[in-house]
Amino acid sequence: MMRSLKTLLFAALLFSTQSQAKLLDKVVAVFNDKVITHSQVKRISSNMPARRNISPVIYNKAKMSEMELAELITHRYMIRARLSEIGYIIEDDQVESQIKSTEKRLRLNRAALLQFLNSNNMTFDEYFEIIRETIEFNIFNSRIIQPLISITDQEIKNRFYRMNVNNKTLNFRYNLVDFSFPRNKMSGAMKGNFKEMLTKFQTTGILPERFKELTTNVLGNITEDGLTNDLKRLLKRTDEGSFSSVILIGDAYHVFFVKKKDLVASEVFKRAKPQIKQQIFEEEAQKVTELWFKREQNRHYLKYFL
Repeated sequence: MMRSLKTLLFAALLFSTQSQAKLLDKVVAVFNDKVITHSQVKRISSNMPARRNISPVIYNKAKMSEMELAELITHRYMIRARLSEIGYIIEDDQVESQIKSTEKRLRLNRAALLQFLNSNNMTFDEYFEIIRETIEFNIFNSRIIQPLISITDQEIKNRFYRMNVNNKTLNFRYNLVDFSFPRNKMSGAMKGNFKEMLTKFQTTGILPERFKELTTNVLGNITEDGLTNDLKRLLKRTDEGSFSSVILIGDAYHVFFVKKKDLVASEVFKRAKPQIKQQIFEEEAQKVTELWFKREQNRHYLKYFL
């Protein structure tokens, strides 16, 4: 309560000052008791290429609008506040240690580093703070974001198969459940609802009366040898744990539930698995991080003026 009162008084004082005199530097955002100015945003924009080179994980776009840059700064404050709450405060000596480690790895001395920064329109103080926020972001990512992400082998497998759906050199082995219904008993509306009905049937165990002539057949250890080209393409496009689209085979319409889907030669998948897992993780991390910031901003006083 006391903190909220202080924040409101601060904001009131700030806006009162604005109304009484023309500010030399426009305020673009306020985060708790911190003011973000237009000159700060313009400065980041002026040396964005160097920032991307130093910390691509944070400065991940070639160009950013002023609103995006203001949000980037407030996100930094949110991360710093959250890390402080769980006991992580990145001190200057830790930042200096990281800079010296980088100099050693790149075989640079401090003079060479300063020359590089100067040629890229960046001060050492700016570089120092970029390293600090990068350390903070990496801790934030490992301690707060990563535990919220779970990637299953099935997700990796399904992504790999979708990436290789047109790869004719890959052969698959399936474990299927074949659901079929007589063609002459299937109306157009029933056909359109066939797959949806099976999805509900899998959950509820309730079969609608109009589908009472449905037949089920479990097909184990089926390889692509002997399958029609249409059926090969259909099953290749269907993820493990999912129902296929409807296909007409002979005198019946069929939908296949893919219980298991594996490569006959699994070494190809094993080699690709780490890279695909990392790709999925990065996509999920971006979604989870964006959601985290949306939720976290409700814990702070935050206002933009752009």
